[in-house]
Amino acid sequence: MTQPELGKKIAELRLSKGLTQTELAEMCNLGLRTIQRIESAEVNPRSFTLRVIFASLDYEIEETPAKNKTMNKAIKYINRLLTGNFENIPVKEITDNYLRIAFIAGTISLLLGLVMAGLDIQRSHGDLSILIKVVYITLKLIIAILSVLYLGGFVVLGNKFKNHILIISSLISIFAIAIFSFYEIISLFYNSIEKQTIDGGKSIVFGVIVIIFGIGMQRLSKPYGRTASFAGVFNIISGFFFLTVIFWFVGSILTIPTQIFEIVVLYKAYRYPQLLKIQM
Repeated sequence: MTQPELGKKIAELRLSKGLTQTELAEMCNLGLRTIQRIESAEVNPRSFTLRVIFASLDYEIEETPAKNKTMNKAIKYINRLLTGNFENIPVKEITDNYLRIAFIAGTISLLLGLVMAGLDIQRSHGDLSILIKVVYITLKLIIAILSVLYLGGFVVLGNKFKNHILIISSLISIFAIAIFSFYEIISLFYNSIEKQTIDGGKSIVFGVIVIIFGIGMQRLSKPYGRTASFAGVFNIISGFFFLTVIFWFVGSILTIPTQIFEIVVLYKAYRYPQLLKIQM
């Protein structure tokens, strides 16, 4: 569709929804003059601007590929958020989709974590080659990103159930993972005489966080049953081992079954959304 038909179509859609040019401009986060010039066929809008306008008017071009329809929806929701228009935004759908992403991220991070454990053991026995360092850094960054997505799922669950302990501990975990992942990477390039001390401090920090996170998981036992309870118990037990510093490796081993239970909780959360309605 080209001008002037394009401008006429936009004006027709706008009027059918009872919108003024000013209101449409606000919905699209565009200038009023831009809408006026497009409707009067003075300019040919960019494809992005056109998608924003059509998405705001809930109009889908028939020949638009499915991937563009998805883009239109995303653009529409983003513009509503930017303009403060929160009506009709499918929060439930967005939440369910994110829980699915968190579940997938957790599963992949668990598998990659096993590979990373092998690299950490190799690192503790001596210097790594350049190639292995590249693999190590890449894997560390990927796992850090996946962990953020994974823990974000528990922030969502904590928000749904008003579980502030789970929200806070998840957010602190995200911050701690980011900081310690950065340290692990930069420490590859110099002989860190304080690394042993820092590793001990890291073990204590994670011990405290994991115990608090475990308490938060325990509070999900009503909607998610024994799975959440087991996740909480394993977190608390592994947390105590981390606190000892000496037996940190036992805590590390226990994180494997712990994360499996947590992943199952996320699976239940997105697979059975009706459980999100259960009051704590």
